[in-house]
Amino acid sequence: MKRNNYWVLILITALAIFARLYGLDLELLSPEQKVSVLLSVSAGVLSVVGLYFLVKEMFDEKLAAISSFLLAVSFWHVLLSKLGAKDIFMSFALIFTFYFIWHGLKYNHTFDFFLAGLFLGTGFYADKGFLLTPAVVLLVFWNYWDYIKKDFSLSKYEQTKREVLGGFSLLMLTTIAVALPIGFYLWQSPSFLLATDNAIFAGLNPFTQIRDNLGWVVDKIVLIEFGGANLISWLLSIFFAIGFIKELIHWLKRKHGHFSVVHTFVFSWLFVMLIPTLLSSEPSVIGLSIILPPIMLLSAKGLWWVIEKLNKWEHLIYPRPHKHYVGLDAGPYLALIALLISITLLELF
Repeated sequence: MKRNNYWVLILITALAIFARLYGLDLELLSPEQKVSVLLSVSAGVLSVVGLYFLVKEMFDEKLAAISSFLLAVSFWHVLLSKLGAKDIFMSFALIFTFYFIWHGLKYNHTFDFFLAGLFLGTGFYADKGFLLTPAVVLLVFWNYWDYIKKDFSLSKYEQTKREVLGGFSLLMLTTIAVALPIGFYLWQSPSFLLATDNAIFAGLNPFTQIRDNLGWVVDKIVLIEFGGANLISWLLSIFFAIGFIKELIHWLKRKHGHFSVVHTFVFSWLFVMLIPTLLSSEPSVIGLSIILPPIMLLSAKGLWWVIEKLNKWEHLIYPRPHKHYVGLDAGPYLALIALLISITLLELF
């Protein structure tokens, strides 16, 4: 990591710690509650750091910095960290699971799949909504398999295939070993898994409820109707809409005859982990927090696209030989800072 990027990550981490500790009162809590809140705050901060490294491996440092910054100041992520909510641990486990999966696939490091299995297995203890995570893992491995089959030579394909199969087997074995106690509990208490007290199937019109829930989710993200407890601020929703449309088009183009593995991962996380909310008779914004990391990544994509357009316009009209941060001229650089400050104020206050 370059020295400048090192300091950027330190500043983002410091901001994440400050946002989660500011106004936090532990005096009225019992010792058990204090431990729960401190663990939740730690998981929230580590999620910010983990998202930086995950996006850095998938894309680059600038998107990693913007994505982790947006997660660091996210109102709901900060609130859940302070409340000690279980949802923050699901997000934490997902980020590090996929960081090690991606790192293992990218560099052929077998030990990374073992670490990914540890985080994946641990995530099942947070909430039963985490049971959908293996579907995202399978989609990523399937897409990666399709990618190496179509883009690699026969000899390289055979070698990579063995490495991928070995890594996937180690990931599954480690996950099963870690999650075995919770699996045994679910086997003894299937009613916990099959409970329909808060599911749409307990009502008369489940498909109508799914449609209404989908509209509710879209409203909470892109703010069709203002007001209420929205997942992200209105300014951030604009950049999310830009990033979502651009990246979805890029994903569906199927370059070289296969889907982009990176985009399959992002959209699988976004869509698959929405299923519990869509199937709930009483959806809540807290339940949506599990998709905050991909939302922040797509928002960072949209934000950076706008800044790049400003930079090209600035350079054409007022060419300058000297660049400031990550190749930006002074005007777009200041605009980026102003936008990030505005988003921070809207999210936190």
